[in-house]
Amino acid sequence: MVRIAEALALCHDAGIVHGGVGIHSIFSHREESADYRLGGVEACVHISDGDLEASGHLFRPSATISFRQDWIDLAAVARELLGFEGGTPPQLLSVERRVLERLTSPPQFQLFDGAVVLEELQNVIAELDRVGSSSDGELVLYPSRSVLQSDLPALASGAIPATDSDAIMQFVSDDLLSAGVRLVPAGQDTVRLMTDLAIYNVRIMSDAVGMIEGAHQRRSNEWMHGAIDIVHRLHLSRNRASAEERVQNLGPGAKRWRDLLEPIRAADGTVDVPVWFALILLEAFTLLREQFRLYPVDVLAPVKAEANVVWLAPGDDPARDAHREAMGLRRAADALRRELKHDDGKANWTLSQSARLAMGRERAPELSYEGSGLIGGKVAFAFGTNLSIPIGQRLFLRPRRDTGTERAIRRRLQNTMAARSNLELLRALDDPAQVAMDEVLRDIAAPGPPPADADLEQSKIQAWEAIVAGRSINVVVGPPGVGKTFLISHLVKSILQETPDARILVSSQNHETLVHMEEELRKFLPANATIVVRVERSRSSEKESTLRRSSTSLLRSVAKPDLTSAAVMANQLHQIVQALKPVDTSEQSIADRTLRDTDNLMLRSSDVTLATTSSHVLEEMIADGEQFDWVFIEEAARANGAELIGALLLGNRRVMIGDHNQLSPFDASDRRKFYDVSRAGELLRDAKEKLAAIPDLPGEVDVALEALKADEFLLRDVLAIASRLEEPFRSIAEREETRTADTGKPSSIATTLREQSRMYPAICELVSSTFYQRQLLSSDRVKTRRQAVECSGFPTSPIVFLDVPSLSMVKRRSFEQPVRRSIRNEVEATALLAAIKKMRPVIQKGERVPTLVILSPYLAQVHHLERLVQPEVDISAGTLFGFASPRGDGKFVYTSDSFQGGEADLVAASLVRNNVLVGSRALGFIKNPQRLNVLLSRAKHKLVLATSRQFIRNAVDGIDPDAVNDELGFLRTMLDEIVRLSEVDLPAVGKAVSIVPVDEQGRLCP
Repeated sequence: MVRIAEALALCHDAGIVHGGVGIHSIFSHREESADYRLGGVEACVHISDGDLEASGHLFRPSATISFRQDWIDLAAVARELLGFEGGTPPQLLSVERRVLERLTSPPQFQLFDGAVVLEELQNVIAELDRVGSSSDGELVLYPSRSVLQSDLPALASGAIPATDSDAIMQFVSDDLLSAGVRLVPAGQDTVRLMTDLAIYNVRIMSDAVGMIEGAHQRRSNEWMHGAIDIVHRLHLSRNRASAEERVQNLGPGAKRWRDLLEPIRAADGTVDVPVWFALILLEAFTLLREQFRLYPVDVLAPVKAEANVVWLAPGDDPARDAHREAMGLRRAADALRRELKHDDGKANWTLSQSARLAMGRERAPELSYEGSGLIGGKVAFAFGTNLSIPIGQRLFLRPRRDTGTERAIRRRLQNTMAARSNLELLRALDDPAQVAMDEVLRDIAAPGPPPADADLEQSKIQAWEAIVAGRSINVVVGPPGVGKTFLISHLVKSILQETPDARILVSSQNHETLVHMEEELRKFLPANATIVVRVERSRSSEKESTLRRSSTSLLRSVAKPDLTSAAVMANQLHQIVQALKPVDTSEQSIADRTLRDTDNLMLRSSDVTLATTSSHVLEEMIADGEQFDWVFIEEAARANGAELIGALLLGNRRVMIGDHNQLSPFDASDRRKFYDVSRAGELLRDAKEKLAAIPDLPGEVDVALEALKADEFLLRDVLAIASRLEEPFRSIAEREETRTADTGKPSSIATTLREQSRMYPAICELVSSTFYQRQLLSSDRVKTRRQAVECSGFPTSPIVFLDVPSLSMVKRRSFEQPVRRSIRNEVEATALLAAIKKMRPVIQKGERVPTLVILSPYLAQVHHLERLVQPEVDISAGTLFGFASPRGDGKFVYTSDSFQGGEADLVAASLVRNNVLVGSRALGFIKNPQRLNVLLSRAKHKLVLATSRQFIRNAVDGIDPDAVNDELGFLRTMLDEIVRLSEVDLPAVGKAVSIVPVDEQGRLCP
């Protein structure tokens, strides 16, 4: 089609009308290649040839010829070849059908020439490359061994030897891809496929995989009553393993055989897509998992009773242990001992009378673990308690739950219920490539072109253009320091410049991210033209929220109106005065109501609203039917699907920004363990009864879980989707990377920012090589930046590696000390503090004071470092060795997890681990590339890293001696890169990396 269209375009460009396009004017020299050519040129008419007079045209009965008629004739050829005139027209994609319709009836008042036709045909080709055929996804099947040996060879009537299995597979694959394949259900788990050649009996083996268990040549009188057309592509795999692999690679493109039998329908007749069930499962399983942290215990009577101490012994419960065993978990007593071994001693426990998921109304004691001992020959555990516990009872020990946890789960479930009918969003959350964007939305509140004065580098311009072009969800992958906030701020500014009344929501998991976003937005947006509202979680300990301050400011502005103005009535004015300065309880109640009403007014009138993804305000806006023109979600890689759905539901245009190479959603890997089919089935067995104890859950939750319990095929599909929705940002980004690699074409959905302006180039090289396949580059600005750290008797290199000896090489008993659930390493802390003392900030007149942060993955090490540096902090100036704190609050030490999104001029980090353990236990948090990425990428000018190269090398080699484990390859890359950079000379600073030996006492060696 493209070749013929190109030929016609060339004719038309030369002013020549073909006039005789038809099935007999198109030919090919050979069958094995598609070298189609347009003939009949002897009858072409040049537009300067004048009147055709009575001779007419050689190939047309009528003398009517035109450029437009040529395209109509080409459409007629295509329709004839595709069989449109037959009884069963072909199933085409919407983009294919649109092109044929435009060719059949070209627009008369729009430009429609060869260039337009060729562009539309290229769009068809691109779409076919994406989905694989003129179908919406694939149905995957494979032949059984016996069928491959007998039934399938018989279909070829001896033309192909039975021993040539490759040729037989190709023959059957071609048959299954022929036009007019039809299907009819043949039983609960079987279907029959009919082609012009054969009938195939297919057994549904798993949700998306079928097995051909029989086949025979179709007889002339063999028809199947009730058969339906197959609109999906049928993919024939060699065996079960390759079929499962194909399904995994296709993701949402792999279609369910079960859908062709009996679609799951809701009570109201709407079709519930598996993604909706998966979102419910995320939250339901979060609640149901809690039952495995309820431990039956007996209250014992010690010989010497102590006040405010209760002794508890694990109680036997065979039924509970059997349930745990079915889930692949330890016995309750063993699990409790293991959990208490690393308890942090805080009041993290309580007791309840029953094993219900929800606590009753009784007052629950606050328990803190204090130790273990023998009471009457039984191993028992001592807990400090604030209430008296009667002796001899069988109770249930359980973690004290944050009171906001259940509220947040209910909120997310309500958002999921609201999204039930939004099939476009539900499908897009799993794979935006499967969903077309509504064309009407593309031009509403669209940003302008990238601003020339913003100094946007190429990858930001590409991201900008992709967002403007628009998909159902656009994804921007932002490695450290690339300016994600900078890009969003310019987009928001452009949107409001083009459409001043546009409404924009910016959301994030992290409250600190919104604080930073608000600061950046106020730099770009005119203060008198735009209201930026930040909605914070309501905590009595927090300062007054930005929203409430804005509301108070508005009320104060009208508290003393012009006496000649009647805008504010006397009664309203009195209420405002009361709201601002209530004098008693009654007035306080009125004040609260007035301020809440004003808060709502501010929210509805703001151009830009900033709210966390868990904010109750989002739920209220969804319930009120509010809608924003744009929703930007920052740090989207840290949220699961249920946490994202509320903010996404509020947007017409949606953009998710994040980095799946940094921290993942909390507990995602542990939650995935419950998506195994057998575990999930066991968990669902009594899910309805368990969840009944929790009040105010939407009724649809029970219905959905019962549907999953009754349909194993649906359950398998939903579990696979739920696993992806634990990290939807990662799932989308990685799938688009794979598509780009397979097709060689850039993704229209996901773009990656490549140029960073935070880290000194050498630090960037370390991070880029270790985590980003050397794709992260440094901007010119960062290359020419002035130094902010000076050293005295310490290497000036941008990276200094404090190399502690491996425990296996010294006589010391240990470097690590366990502290409750965490670990500290005093030797690394000592070395780190000694290094920090040798550095000072370079303070430039009129510029901010350079900052310092000390990081570690382990909380115990953070607490130890805080104790070491506290005497060195200048309280009056809020500085440490002259450096300012990174967040301006006098705090200098953080866990690496809590500092994602932060940055400092000088970063000093301790990795802590150094032991003689074997396996992944030896590495602990170091084996997590996301955590290590955050830790290494916070430094702007200088990174000081304390750990043991030899320990890491030994541990990695012990786990993976043949270097075939990709999961640990990043550690080898990091160590190799440190060695490489230690040999690179840089102007003004010397070596890119300096390796400073540290002795076993933590002293820096010269």
